[in-house]
Amino acid sequence: MDLDFANNDVLDQYITISNKLKKRFLKKPNVAEACESFIGLAKRCETLELPVYAGLSWIAAARCEGSLCNNTGETTCLTQSARQLLKAEDSDRQIICETLFGENLQAGLSCYAHAASRFGEKSIFPLCIDLEIVDFLKRIDKIEYIESYLKDAIELSKSHSYSNIHCLELIASHFIKVGDYLAALETFFEISKLIENSLVSGSKSDKLLTCEINCVFLLLILRPSPQKLTPNLTKILEKYTWDDFNDGSLTACRMSESMFYLLRSLVTVCQSLDRSNLIDLETDFWKVLSKEQKELLRILLKIYDV
Repeated sequence: MDLDFANNDVLDQYITISNKLKKRFLKKPNVAEACESFIGLAKRCETLELPVYAGLSWIAAARCEGSLCNNTGETTCLTQSARQLLKAEDSDRQIICETLFGENLQAGLSCYAHAASRFGEKSIFPLCIDLEIVDFLKRIDKIEYIESYLKDAIELSKSHSYSNIHCLELIASHFIKVGDYLAALETFFEISKLIENSLVSGSKSDKLLTCEINCVFLLLILRPSPQKLTPNLTKILEKYTWDDFNDGSLTACRMSESMFYLLRSLVTVCQSLDRSNLIDLETDFWKVLSKEQKELLRILLKIYDV
């Protein structure tokens, strides 16, 4: 079908449905019928790959659902609208034809916010919306918007320990990406304390180990003076300085002896004047680190001019 013809056809249908909602003498508009028509038009626009029109049609359907006091239907339509508008934003980005002010992105985020506002404080839905937005913003590389949604997700998930830890892990990774290593360090330390106090599953040790390794790397990257270190952070480095493999925190995270001595060697080398062994340590570390930890190691090596 010709694109211009499809656009005009969709607009004509939209106007026709909208006209049915106008008040007439002694005749109430059939809002339920109009709502169904808008939903049908939205789905047709999705099939025709017209996400902006689909988004507008879902918004019109949401207004109808709202006037009918159908909270579930309204939030569903708003969420569908948001997804279509963000799809339009992504499509524009892929063909390098983004709008100057990101109108589709802003409209999509507004629809998400409206949908989230329709739920009560105990609902998990707003948290899911925040995480869905964060995932999309990462995909289109709009990291400047991410932090506020992650902070909101952390606040909303405080009564759900697993979700709260997951959100904290996401924001810690975000801090690393934007170069805020102090905030990342503080977040990983907070995660480790939450895990110790809440999680009882088999993943507890793995998560604690990740936090431990990341904290060591971040401390070495930040190179704070001893006077600026809190007792808890001082203790993290001391266990590797004084060869304390029996420390309780290492037992809790089930750190292997080989990883302990790798970290011990790294701390010793970074604190010494002779850093020629860092390249050899990088090779040994590379086999056992996650993608994020490898990025931290690269940053560390760059700081120490290796």
